[in-house]
Amino acid sequence: DSLLQEMANSWDNRIKFLVRYMYDLDNNGYLNKNDFDCLAVKFTIMEGKGEWNKKSFTRYTMIMSDLWDQIADVADLNKDGAVTVEEFQTAVKSVCLEKEYDDLPSAFKQFITAMFNTIDTDGDGFVGLEEYRYDCVTRQAVVSIADIDKAFDRISESGGVTRTRYQQLFAQYLGDTDKNSQGCFLFGPLPLVK
Repeated sequence: DSLLQEMANSWDNRIKFLVRYMYDLDNNGYLNKNDFDCLAVKFTIMEGKGEWNKKSFTRYTMIMSDLWDQIADVADLNKDGAVTVEEFQTAVKSVCLEKEYDDLPSAFKQFITAMFNTIDTDGDGFVGLEEYRYDCVTRQAVVSIADIDKAFDRISESGGVTRTRYQQLFAQYLGDTDKNSQGCFLFGPLPLVK
């Protein structure tokens, strides 16, 4: 069980998880502009808790467009408009490895902040256990609430995660190859991604 957890927390698997469960919304196996257009809609709806806000959508469209442009610029090596998992891993390695949040590309930082805002559903600047659980189960299949709670215990301080802590953990998730890094637990118990 701990060997499986170790494999799931490997840097390669973490980046595959990002592609599969967070960015590749149309599930075609690679990233393209369409995924980031869909992310703008998703984040607008999530932030508004179902309500549509045109101003938020405009903001998220810009954030996701910038993120796609930065990813495509460094990752779409053959310029075919699609970024494979392998291309994405190469890009993340070159722009995120061993970097703190403040040193990440601006579009990545905007995405991370936007992501925090969608998880912090009550807007108090703090992700609590219930918000964390909800975020985990809306993204991936989870067999045990105990596994989610155990992951939350690994990352929470004083019963939750502040925006600053979330930013630090996301930077660790992207840039720290240590399989025991607290950032590994930012999105709950990770599955092994094929």
